[in-house]
Amino acid sequence: MLSWFAHRVVKDAWFVILTWGLVAVALAATALTGLGGPSLFSRLAAPSSSLPGTQSAVGQEVLDSLAGDAVAVTLLVSDVDLSSTQHQQDIAAALAPAHADLARLAGTSNVLDPFVVPGMLSTPAARSMASKDLDSFIIVVTVNPNGTAVADPQDSAYTRELNALVDRVASRLERVPDELGDVEPRATGIVSHQRLIDQAISAQAGRDLLTAEMIILPIVLLAMILILRSLIAAMAPLLAALASLATSLGALYGLCLLMGIEPLVIAVAVLVATALPLAHGLMLTLRYRAELGRADSEFALEDSRERRRRTGRRDLLITTCMTTAMRTAGRTVMLSTLAVGIGLAGLALLEGGVLQAIALACTITILVGAAVTLTLVPALLVLPGRRLAGPSPLARLPLPGRAGRGAVRPDGLGPGPRRYPWVVVAGCLLLLMAAALPLRQLQVVTPSAEHLPSGSSQYDHWRVLQEDYPAAAGQDATLILAGTGTRVTDFINTQVAAVPGVEAILSPSTAGEYTVVYLDLKGEPSSASAESAVAGIRALPAPVDNWVTGQAASQLDAREAIVAGLPRALGAVAMSTIMLLFLLTGSLLMPLRALLVTFLSLASSFGLLAWLIQHGYASALVGLRLGGGLEVAVVAGAACLGLGLSLSNEVVALTRIGEYRESGFDHATSTERGLRPANRTIALITVPMVVVFAGLEAGGLPALKELGLALTIVVILDAVLVRALLVPAVMGLLGSWNWWSPGWLESLRGPAPTRPAQD
Repeated sequence: MLSWFAHRVVKDAWFVILTWGLVAVALAATALTGLGGPSLFSRLAAPSSSLPGTQSAVGQEVLDSLAGDAVAVTLLVSDVDLSSTQHQQDIAAALAPAHADLARLAGTSNVLDPFVVPGMLSTPAARSMASKDLDSFIIVVTVNPNGTAVADPQDSAYTRELNALVDRVASRLERVPDELGDVEPRATGIVSHQRLIDQAISAQAGRDLLTAEMIILPIVLLAMILILRSLIAAMAPLLAALASLATSLGALYGLCLLMGIEPLVIAVAVLVATALPLAHGLMLTLRYRAELGRADSEFALEDSRERRRRTGRRDLLITTCMTTAMRTAGRTVMLSTLAVGIGLAGLALLEGGVLQAIALACTITILVGAAVTLTLVPALLVLPGRRLAGPSPLARLPLPGRAGRGAVRPDGLGPGPRRYPWVVVAGCLLLLMAAALPLRQLQVVTPSAEHLPSGSSQYDHWRVLQEDYPAAAGQDATLILAGTGTRVTDFINTQVAAVPGVEAILSPSTAGEYTVVYLDLKGEPSSASAESAVAGIRALPAPVDNWVTGQAASQLDAREAIVAGLPRALGAVAMSTIMLLFLLTGSLLMPLRALLVTFLSLASSFGLLAWLIQHGYASALVGLRLGGGLEVAVVAGAACLGLGLSLSNEVVALTRIGEYRESGFDHATSTERGLRPANRTIALITVPMVVVFAGLEAGGLPALKELGLALTIVVILDAVLVRALLVPAVMGLLGSWNWWSPGWLESLRGPAPTRPAQD
């Protein structure tokens, strides 16, 4: 099939190129402009802090039903002087027009600041809305046109009405600092509400991805030129990556029309849409140039007149070389894509809407990337004809080796893994296990305002409220009980208050048949001590149904949901990997070895990541905040994607070894001669992937920085330590046992297709 496919691509190269160009431009324009409607990044949903169906999510739904559809709009006014009563009175007088306008918009009782409270800052209620240094204050306006009623979520007319009213209130609040100019000429203000926070995250995600791509593409082009030492050859994988990215953006835009997509989902999908076509396109280009160079040298004595007549893409030599490249590297691209899909399948089987959305979005992008790689890259490569086989002016660059053209040295493996396999295996295992030890310290958190982009006005607003306005910043946890009365009150005062980690019970209140209690917990809202307190409350024998919400509660629920789905996901990944690698190699031991090595590599990568973050090294390296945790979706997404990339590298190595085995070489010779070109290919395709992943560190959104750092560590560790050293040493020790499988399994595989292997 691949041979026929290669002939069609060579014959219709211009048609393939023009088709992909038109499709990419049309879909990218649709995604980025929205064709007059909201664009892709304007349609992104807010990051969810809880998984649907968990206790914290159900509790939040109950709490929202009690609070109605209220939206709090907050203005933080800074650089003012509240130290004197006279000055407070002057500010109150200057705020009178704003108070009147806001009262008309939201109702008098829904407008709160220190100057509408009798006695102003002499009362505790007013002091809670001013900073301890008396240099700032807040105005809180509750927009709630529906009262205590809860509108139907499908009522789009009411949603538009509510959003319009919120925008009018926010617009009025933005004018307040200027109106204080006569009293406080230095006054500044920041308006915040949930939609502005969501927009800040989505906008920053779009800017981060744009910045990353602008940084990535020139560096990738330079890296490709250095690897291939040909500008023409280097452009093929790069153009394929651009076509894949543009087409994937259009596909993701369509997905946004069907379901809510968070910024992190788009970020992961964009990474995959860029990195895999670059890596796979480079792999195909390397193999094609190697075949072209080898075949061209064999026909060097061909009549020059005949050669001039057959230098186009229809040249039999070009067709033959591309057919061979597609049967070998093209087949590897297909199997590598399947390997990445296995990792994504594991992600899809974990609980959590965002994880399943990542799996779905990435599945779309890897299919697009594979289609682009197997069609556009060959079409671009055959257009120059035999010119790719000739010496390039860039070949004079002082680089070791002959990228993409050189022959494999017959000695096979390097001296270390071949001569001292036990030493190499022991050393690698010690390093990997030492790197995995800090994994126990990895703290997994759910999205919160703390993960807003540093330097943004919304992050500054949140940080000041956390430091100076604890009452307005929200409580660590909320306990909702489905009942009222003495039994509930006694339970709160005697049992809940006695739970270790519960430092204070704040503002108990009743709402209909429910009792709502705000809790102050030990440590930060996302800390381990807060999680322990929430777990302790949930373990109490409550007299009525109850729910605990908050950051710590959502983290516990997310972790429990993932742990519950882990056996199912791991089982599916293991079975799929064993089936794929068994059909590829005919060995049962090889898939088992691949799984063990891959999981050890992932554990070591995330252990190293935990060490970098918990000890502050990530802050110095890439600007991540000291001591913070990793978002649960980042950990799960990076782990499953890293698993797929590691299995993809395994496929690259095994397919190359398989070529030698099926060309008649014995097991030992096939392993030695196959691993060297395979590991060299893995090292080279790792370069553009590292550039793509590391490009996210130039952005400002912490979640994207975490994702980029995690994937960078995964691919570097896997390529440098695992593939280059550990796997060759282990395979050398196992010898012919690498290919062992029970006799009853061998009949299931059948003969594999013969593939060329050249020394």
